[in-house]
Amino acid sequence: MDNTGKVIRKNILSTYPGAVLYGLFFNVSLMLDSIIAGQSLGAQGVAAVALGVPGHGILSAIVYSLIHGSGLRMIWAKGRADDHAFRRALNGGATVIALCGIVFTLLLFIFAEDIVILCGGDMVDAATLNDAVIYLRYCSPITTLTALGITLQEIMNVFGFQNSRAVLSVINVVVNLAVSILCVSYLPAGMKLAGLGIGTAVAGLAEFMAGVIIFRIKKVHLGYRPMIPRLRELVEMLKCGFPASTDYLVENIAVGFQNNVILSGFPGDPLMLPVADVVCNISYFAAGAIKGAALATEPLFGVYYEERDVNSIKQVWKQGLILGLVMSVIWSVLFLVFQPALSSLFGMRLTEDISTGVLICMIFTPIGHVVYMFTLYYEATKRFALSTTFAVLPDSVLFIVLMVLLIPVLGKFGVWLPITGNQVIGMVLLIPIVCFILGRLRKGADKLLLLPKEFYTGVTIDEFEILGDKEDLSVKMGKFKGILQETLSDTDKADAVITGVEEIVSYMSRTSKHIHIKLRDEGDKKEIFVRSIGQSCYLPEAVTENDNVWRDAVTVTYSYVYKMNIVRLRIC
Repeated sequence: MDNTGKVIRKNILSTYPGAVLYGLFFNVSLMLDSIIAGQSLGAQGVAAVALGVPGHGILSAIVYSLIHGSGLRMIWAKGRADDHAFRRALNGGATVIALCGIVFTLLLFIFAEDIVILCGGDMVDAATLNDAVIYLRYCSPITTLTALGITLQEIMNVFGFQNSRAVLSVINVVVNLAVSILCVSYLPAGMKLAGLGIGTAVAGLAEFMAGVIIFRIKKVHLGYRPMIPRLRELVEMLKCGFPASTDYLVENIAVGFQNNVILSGFPGDPLMLPVADVVCNISYFAAGAIKGAALATEPLFGVYYEERDVNSIKQVWKQGLILGLVMSVIWSVLFLVFQPALSSLFGMRLTEDISTGVLICMIFTPIGHVVYMFTLYYEATKRFALSTTFAVLPDSVLFIVLMVLLIPVLGKFGVWLPITGNQVIGMVLLIPIVCFILGRLRKGADKLLLLPKEFYTGVTIDEFEILGDKEDLSVKMGKFKGILQETLSDTDKADAVITGVEEIVSYMSRTSKHIHIKLRDEGDKKEIFVRSIGQSCYLPEAVTENDNVWRDAVTVTYSYVYKMNIVRLRIC
């Protein structure tokens, strides 16, 4: 398929700006409290936020596992054009997410002081400890309100509305900034950090309300109905979302350990914790930018996985990896150039320590894209153990291990090196395992892709692309008709199927210059996938209301996902 790579690259590029903006502003929303705290309270404020963040981050990660798991289930359902499964994933996921958010909000509010102490609060002065507890208590509603907004973002991701997804992230940041500054300005001295929590919670509510409005503008009717999922569905939801959320979960646990390691490793330097927090936040900010290419590819991985389209999966991997590496280098240079401005955002001048830390982080940052590509690819193709390993081992486990080992030897360099250098070591450890142990019986790219055996049991009988040329369409459809007649012993059935396919292709060609057709033999069944890139075009009545031979011959399902129309014809 000569043009598949070009089309996939075009698809990724069209969604890349929105994915980058989403990644950037999502990370900005995580940094915003540290920025405002630094501007209003200086180093003490940054330290207080650093002590409070792991607490709500850990519980938010559990909620995020449900959100991301629901999103993946929706993508897979769309990929196989199963609207019923899509509705169950949406309704069941949203219900469980809301209930868990409420429970976690109550836990954070009640046990705020105990959580802060676990994250290093017992090694700071009483004023900083009190500020951290107030901050955590008042931002506890974010586990409910922000979760609802992110749920809508996940649904937008399924449909390919990356720009709209980015708009919600921007709204979150703008509202958070405005409400937090207002609260910090007018609340009494001892309650300043409560304003940050209030701002974060209100931003989550605004994000959710804006998401509902955007779906109405786009005339997408989600039709949400409260529904408790079956136990099997709940387990699958957690299993699907576990890799991505585990990274965030373990990362927040690691930050709690990091606070303890830094405070005990540099007892005579009270500024070391806020300085390290500034460097880490700038690094996370950069990580949000480099995730753009990987975020734009994950839904495509999920869709092509459900279609058993190995060639397209390989093309998505190739195009996403190349685009991501190029853009990662560019982003890293930009973050180095603007580090004085970034440091000043936190109310701290650019010291030699901050400059050195940011430089070391940016050197290794592009490798983070490769690790993130592996994480999302294995997650989207249901290799959950591998996805979890790539998510957790470099980013969290090696981070703490390296910091504990290197600080006594290298001092401050032992803090900076693990922040992104852990990704390099993680790659050195994991790639040989994937290639030489897990992929020992495979060749080339298949060693890394590690697709399950059933991908290679079915046979693609015919596969071709139509690029808007009527003569090309006539020739290829004529050839396809001959192949289909040879494949099916029933001539009437073959004629009915080819007539239906021609109707679908003709209808799709009105809004798309690229149509992909594939006929597969899965042993017990034969399936035809007709896929077009472009705006949604629901099936014409001529296809859904055809004659009795057609209805007896095939089961037709339609799905629109990530700017692709997908029609599956299952031949009876």
